[in-house]
Amino acid sequence: MKNERAKIFLRRNAEGVVAYCVLFVVLVLFAANQADFFTVYGPQSIFNQVITLCIAALGQTVIILTSGIDLSVGSLIIFTNCVAATIFAPVTEAMNGSLVGGSVVTILIVLLIGVLAGFFNGCFVVYGRLQPIIVTLATGSIFSGMARYVRPSPGGDVPSQFARFFTGRVLGVIPMSAIILFLAIVCIWIPYRKSRYGQALYAIGGNEKAAYLNGIPINRSKLIAYSIAGLCAAICGILLTAQTRSGDPTAANNFTNNSIAAAVLGGASLAGGKGSYFGSIAGAMILSLIVGLLIFWKISSYYQNLVQGIILILALSVGFLSLFFKQKRERAKVIAEEGRN
Repeated sequence: MKNERAKIFLRRNAEGVVAYCVLFVVLVLFAANQADFFTVYGPQSIFNQVITLCIAALGQTVIILTSGIDLSVGSLIIFTNCVAATIFAPVTEAMNGSLVGGSVVTILIVLLIGVLAGFFNGCFVVYGRLQPIIVTLATGSIFSGMARYVRPSPGGDVPSQFARFFTGRVLGVIPMSAIILFLAIVCIWIPYRKSRYGQALYAIGGNEKAAYLNGIPINRSKLIAYSIAGLCAAICGILLTAQTRSGDPTAANNFTNNSIAAAVLGGASLAGGKGSYFGSIAGAMILSLIVGLLIFWKISSYYQNLVQGIILILALSVGFLSLFFKQKRERAKVIAEEGRN
């Protein structure tokens, strides 16, 4: 029974397993270049480096499963980052100077903004009958403009205690960022994946027409998916605020492309209906750590961007080829059915 389950898991996550093999090689190279890799500072540094893209990739994967794509992720991360950095001080003051109270209220406000922004995207996709790529490209511009309105220039008043909490270690050993990633998987992805609406995503991405004929709630499933993607972007905005202790309207401009590439590297298909947190996290860690390696090797920023661009092109090429062949098979099936009739 266990062997059968293992075979099923490997068959469903073959690309993800390959991604983790690549990740292992990258980690070996990282260990060879980072002097404190095998100390408590090594895991802390790694998880702080990868956490934001990992969670962004989780949100992007949810959308890709529906055969959609979210080009507003980076802009929404920017917006929530700027909001968090701007309102932190006045909210804390309104809470009688309580840092804990101010932090909790600020986080809740930012998370609500993220969910509403994602729901906003979903409404246009579902009820406007518009292509996700067009909708999220437009809303991405809106979120970017709102970020610049809230925070025209980098800045903000974020306490060091807030930053240390999200970037430090628990019990002096476990990186807080690792715990946050674990909680994102356990509290968001797994319950959602096991729910009726999470299971519906795979059916919708596989064949939306067939899913509709089988009574799957397509509209509601998509609305929830986009809301969860917005929630993930808001979490990234909070983490970015803790890491930089400021709001910057240009800080997260690579997250959109990298989140798509991470999901595809981890085995998600741009055709929809295929993908998981297992592979997407590996893809996100690979992309983030490769940048770290290039910095270790003192490669100029020009070549860093060049390498990132090549990886992105390769990842998206695989995704688009998968989409092309899926559409080709569907056309062949339609032609064959028409021939029989």
